[in-house]
Formats: sequence, C-alpha cells, structure tokens
Amino acid sequence: MRTKIVIGTLVGIIVVLVGVLFVTWMSDRKDTSRRSILYDFDEADVDRLNEMVHRHANRKGDYLMLIPPIIDGGYSIHDVHSNGRVITWTIDNSRDGMSSERDRGKQTFNCLGISLHTDKEFYKYTLDECYDGYEGSFTVFSIRKDEVLRRSVNKLGFNRFFD
Repeated sequence: MRTKIVIGTLVGIIVVLVGVLFVTWMSDRKDTSRRSILYDFDEADVDRLNEMVHRHANRKGDYLMLIPPIIDGGYSIHDVHSNGRVITWTIDNSRDGMSSERDRGKQTFNCLGISLHTDKEFYKYTLDECYDGYEGSFTVFSIRKDEVLRRSVNKLGFNRFFD
C-alpha cells in the first residue's frame, strides 16, 4: 500500500515537472518569434521579417531593427516602423567607414506598402507607393537564401557538414 502511494506521488511530481518544462519551452519560443532586433539573418529572422510584411498588409503595426552582418566598413542599421498604414524605413549607415561622405548618414523612406519578392537566390523586401521624392517600387533590403541556410545550420551546430 505504501509503495503505491510513493509511486503515485512520484508520477504526480513528474507530470507537474513535464508541464512546467513544456510551458517554459513554449513561452521561450514565443519570445524569440516576436523579437524586434534582428542580427542573425537565419530562418527565424527571415520568418520575423515576413511576419512584419504580413502584419502591415493586414493593417497592423510592427517595429523591427535590422543589423546586417558587416561586409566592409561598419554597421548599416535599418530601423523599420509600421503603423499599419504607413511604413517608415530608415537606413543609418553613419557607422560605415566604407560609404562615401556624400552617402553617409540617415536615409528615410515613407511608403504605403511593403512586399516580399523571392527568386532563386534572394529574399527581396520591396517598398511600394513611396512618397517624399521616391517613386515606384524598389528593393530596400535583400538576403541571400544560401546565407540564410548557412546561418541556420551553423546555429544548430551542423556547420561541420557544410564546410
């Protein structure tokens, strides 16, 4: 009889611990999917960028700060605000030592739309219906698909298979 009570208690404790672990895991997962600062540019970051595009299309606001990897020079920070009607995309390359003095600084685009276009090699984020002197649609940010895959694989620790 006493053994049954001990086993029942242990099973109860295990069930509670598994429940706590599951809730913790789910809340951690939710937090990472709603990040506002993107710097890895792996599949999770591309998903977050795509979420921002969809939220704007559904007239919901969002905010992202994109800090792409450095190629030459310094950081070029993209600050993206959407109120669901207008998207404001600011590119600050004042930290980029390789940009020319004429092009260095902040450049802001105010647009009514944003869209995602993909081809074999790139995810391209395009601003549409812009004003303040910018006409038509243009690609404001792009990411190579092979780099997204490489960064995602590296993050999982499988990089030794792809070197």
